[in-house]
Amino acid sequence: MTDNNFDYDSFIRNPPNPVDVENLSLQDSLFSSISLSPPLSNSFNISSLNINGLKTFSHNKIELLNNFFSLKHISLIGVVDTHLHPKQMQFLSKRLSNYTVFSSSLDTSQHIRSSGGVLLFIDNSLAPHVHTYTSHSSRLLSVDLYFKGNIKLRIFVVYIPPTSDQALRDSTIDLLIHALSDTKRLGFHHAICGDFNMHLDQFYPIFFNQPQIASKRIHRLFNFLLSNGYVDFTPVNFSDSLGTFRHADTITRIDYIWSCPLLKSFLLTSIIFDACDSSLSDHNPVITYFDSSLLRSSIKLARAHQLKRRTCRTFLLDSVSPALWDDFSAHIDAACNVPPTIFASWHINRMCEYLHSSIIAGATAILPSRMIRNDHTPKLPKDLETLIQHYRFFNRVLHSIRLLRKYPHSFFSLHD
Repeated sequence: MTDNNFDYDSFIRNPPNPVDVENLSLQDSLFSSISLSPPLSNSFNISSLNINGLKTFSHNKIELLNNFFSLKHISLIGVVDTHLHPKQMQFLSKRLSNYTVFSSSLDTSQHIRSSGGVLLFIDNSLAPHVHTYTSHSSRLLSVDLYFKGNIKLRIFVVYIPPTSDQALRDSTIDLLIHALSDTKRLGFHHAICGDFNMHLDQFYPIFFNQPQIASKRIHRLFNFLLSNGYVDFTPVNFSDSLGTFRHADTITRIDYIWSCPLLKSFLLTSIIFDACDSSLSDHNPVITYFDSSLLRSSIKLARAHQLKRRTCRTFLLDSVSPALWDDFSAHIDAACNVPPTIFASWHINRMCEYLHSSIIAGATAILPSRMIRNDHTPKLPKDLETLIQHYRFFNRVLHSIRLLRKYPHSFFSLHD
């Protein structure tokens, strides 16, 4: 299929939902807020939005937030620049019955331009996992979620003031870097979402081509994040049509969701959602999706610990011959001897449990297997490992090409 009106930059900035990619038309708006798309299966997401104050039109904005949460099936969202005390936010959030809110303190000093106020909404299905939350300042909040299997996830929500409040900006950046250093040392999976009031697209050429300038104090936050393996997965913005912040005729990207090295291996995709409504904010939300196997695998490991099992069985599927697959299939057919009429009358959960137990029993009886320790990390086949390395290399090359398209003056001999 060809289309002369296809906007390549728009496609790159707005990656299609993997669930709908087969039905995607090149004319479709990949960030359209009017199409109610299903959530990515087996995933959870983290979102970020500068609400630009909730003191005015608060009930209308809360209603718009609620619509956005439902539309995009939001799991966790950091909302910044609320200008509200925690008690005020708790009152307003009662209209968001499916979410639990954690708010920072509020700065009531007279000499600052913005009183701050950041918060994290957590879907009620995840809220029971909250262990602690800390209001580091009126512009920095962290919430810790503990999952079975010793998986600890810490979400930072930050609002970094613009350069017009340089002293407050510097103190917030220093506080965030200190908190991230402590979090890394403790071994948490963690993400940072919020309004940074910084342009990553402008820093990339400096980081890659001018390391001495990149290490200067003015760039210390982005330099810390990139040097320590953090990633922001939102595609580089080439067009003026869609960013995260719009003011007059200028549209830029200053809102981010950064993932630490532990968490980035579970990244799926990231998008900028076109809010299409200036009454909500002059910012667009960012949404990053993660593979929920992070949480599922932790539960399985916790169950093994609970049963005091130090080993588990793994099946050697690579060594199964076609004849053995036939024996396996015949064994399961014989084991599933419940009449179809009775099976159809069961609840779906009972059906799944019955089939699951039959398949595992058949695999244990027929297929080759071996016992491994619970902390065993399986090795990837060499061909797959090579393929992954090639994929990462081409991703870096593509990213460099995108940067050079936008900043041709940053061309450096090393790019050859």
